[in-house]
Amino acid sequence: QNNWFMTVYGGQNTGGSIDDFITFDNDFRDSYLFAVTGGKNLHTWCDLIRLEAEGQVVKHFGIQENWEFNGLLTLRWLKFPWDRYLDTSFAAGDGLSYATEVPVIERQRHGEESARFLNYLMFEFTFGLPKYPRWSLITRLHHRSGVFGLFDGVHGGSNYLCFGLRYDFL
Repeated sequence: QNNWFMTVYGGQNTGGSIDDFITFDNDFRDSYLFAVTGGKNLHTWCDLIRLEAEGQVVKHFGIQENWEFNGLLTLRWLKFPWDRYLDTSFAAGDGLSYATEVPVIERQRHGEESARFLNYLMFEFTFGLPKYPRWSLITRLHHRSGVFGLFDGVHGGSNYLCFGLRYDFL
């Protein structure tokens, strides 16, 4: 089993809430990110679910120019019926996010209700060819928020629709 992985991805701000993202009611804004991540597979249960740890370095550009650093734990569902044709996984992760300055997108959308230190949440699908088990294409929701005021009284956040490439090391 592969223990370490690396992902690179980029994305664009969707301008709305997670609800808007799920219903495809997005108003894309001129705010982009590029991320490099490194992670480790920590434990796998019954070849179905895997616990992963991931660290991220993110550079924002466009409307905002800050850096972002995230650390998270992720649960990944590994088995789908079509895996012998297209190896697929689904992941949900949660952790902490630190921005080098209060993100402009979050200030514009929520007034002064944002902070450098917030919660980080992600949802991700990976798709790979079984012939190349180390490589996967990913699509990810990259989300920062205050978790309904839990972090510094912040009730909003930001969402980015992202696409990238994952490589699993041996």
